[in-house]
Amino acid sequence: MSWVVEQSDSTSAVAVNGNTVACAKEGYYGSPINVLYKDAANQNGQYYWIVEVPQLDTDSGSVSVGLTTDQGFKAGWALKGMSYLGNLSDGGALLVSSFGERIKSGDKVGLLLQLTDGDLKFYIFLNNQPLGLAFNVQAPYPKPLYPCKTINQIDEDYFFFFFFLVVSFSGNGQVNITRSQQIPTALTRNAAQFTGIEGNWKITNNSANPETVGVQLEIKQREPNTYGLHAKVLNNLNGAIQYDPSTQQYRSTAMMTTLMGGPPEVMQKERVVSQLLSGLTDLKTQGDQQLILQTSNGQQVQLERYVVPAPSPVTKNIFN
Repeated sequence: MSWVVEQSDSTSAVAVNGNTVACAKEGYYGSPINVLYKDAANQNGQYYWIVEVPQLDTDSGSVSVGLTTDQGFKAGWALKGMSYLGNLSDGGALLVSSFGERIKSGDKVGLLLQLTDGDLKFYIFLNNQPLGLAFNVQAPYPKPLYPCKTINQIDEDYFFFFFFLVVSFSGNGQVNITRSQQIPTALTRNAAQFTGIEGNWKITNNSANPETVGVQLEIKQREPNTYGLHAKVLNNLNGAIQYDPSTQQYRSTAMMTTLMGGPPEVMQKERVVSQLLSGLTDLKTQGDQQLILQTSNGQQVQLERYVVPAPSPVTKNIFN
């Protein structure tokens, strides 16, 4: 196997050693630096690569991994491929947000490509846990390049390509890549399990403001006594919840919001939700499936736990 580094002013930032590639650049990256691993998926079947990330400076940027073709491999944002960063992208444009967690130092990402005459399936795994089907493209799709074909040759409306693994550095880091013959059998994403106040909640009863019923919240622990709080109406609302062990009570901070405008009734609903969450003075669980939110004006709001469905795979043929 060998590596191909994009031809750009940033080429010298990449160092290759066997199946390991590292990228180190001073200052702001501007655009990602792309590196191709020449291990071709050249016929129908299953291909499984394991990408280990022993070093990654998340303060300076990020890294994405995925699959591309000879034609799709280009410098910077011009890359055209199936990429995972936490989000799914085509190399330059966002396709699915929050498909999984962002890649960080110490992570291991598995990439499973299944090729048949009928379709292409591309699965993502993070730290041995399946995130599920990320890309599913029906025929005609970028098919493997067989030895008797040449790149760009057209036959019965099919395009023939090699698929290669690609790494895009937007920050200093190092990755190791291996091809594994141990193909995972569990492909479906497991639903996240939560206890206590953590998890995903939906407002089911709010007598003072019934228009808020159905609004969804996410509560996620950041530190031992600090939780992130997220909701969305039109804009994203983000804040924090602090737990006081001495009183055994929770209290929220003011909610910050993005600034997109919308219809008056939607904006009014968003203001009500923001005020509700900013005025939180306590949270009480009832069993494992219900949560009661209390506010400074004595209001009580009932929520129920819900399971976030797995994101749908990308079905668009991004190589066309």
